[in-house]
Amino acid sequence: MVKDSTREITISSEFISAKVSTLGAELKSLKDLSFDLEYIYQGDTEFWERSAPILFPIVGQLKDDKYSLGNKFYNMPKHGFARDNEFEVVEEQKHKVTFRLGYNAQTLKMYPFKFIFEITYIVNGPKLHSEIHIFNVDKQEIYFSFGLHPAFNIPLREGSLEDYYIEFDEREPKGAYFLDHGFVNFEHQDNRTIFDGRRIPLSEKLFMNDALIFKDFISSRVSLKNKIDAREVIISTNGCPYLGIWKKPDAPFICIEPWHGVADSVKSDGDFFKKEGIIVLDSSKSFHSEIVIQVN
Repeated sequence: MVKDSTREITISSEFISAKVSTLGAELKSLKDLSFDLEYIYQGDTEFWERSAPILFPIVGQLKDDKYSLGNKFYNMPKHGFARDNEFEVVEEQKHKVTFRLGYNAQTLKMYPFKFIFEITYIVNGPKLHSEIHIFNVDKQEIYFSFGLHPAFNIPLREGSLEDYYIEFDEREPKGAYFLDHGFVNFEHQDNRTIFDGRRIPLSEKLFMNDALIFKDFISSRVSLKNKIDAREVIISTNGCPYLGIWKKPDAPFICIEPWHGVADSVKSDGDFFKKEGIIVLDSSKSFHSEIVIQVN
């Protein structure tokens, strides 16, 4: 829900502009200025009310929306709480803006760790850089996952979903996994993801079981291309070990999601310390990641 204090901040280069909301520090627009072409899905509530939420301190869903730390249990919604919190703007320039979310009384009820989460958006030519810093300001280790969830318009101007495909810069020999009622099963793969290891033709049936999940992801770049023209989106994942690809049935967008973490597995016992993909960060240390989106 948009709050009275929520505002949107626009940054721009000579080629592109980006608009980011203080609610969730969510990217709301990425536009090619030369062609007045919008790349980011605008959050039509008919399909999905979001555009590019930040996933923190978990990615995906927990079993029964809860987890355990020692003998204590905590409840947390799917993808965590960052996307529903108002961020503070700590720096704002023509080409750059930095948002910050710190722990508070409400976050401590769901997640008993003290943290500072910062994300800086920078436009540079045709590229949007998303620089993420997570600081452990607790006296103990903190445990978390993190991911981005951008939704890109399909079609961009013309054509249909079947005219588009996703291409990796490296061959992904493990293929893709699917979700089982919201939880990942890394012991089973689905033959619907038959592809040559680098290119995935898009279709509605590909997403019958929700998202495609890639584990131990090798590629450093993921491209969304089409057969009609040279327009493409290139996402530089910079070492993210997981990747999600998702769309809602008949929705005019595709999500390409670089992740440091993943949903609970079908065999998860809820122990947060053993959660697949969890990051452990020592007291007074920081975690850094950068995701770059380039439009062509």
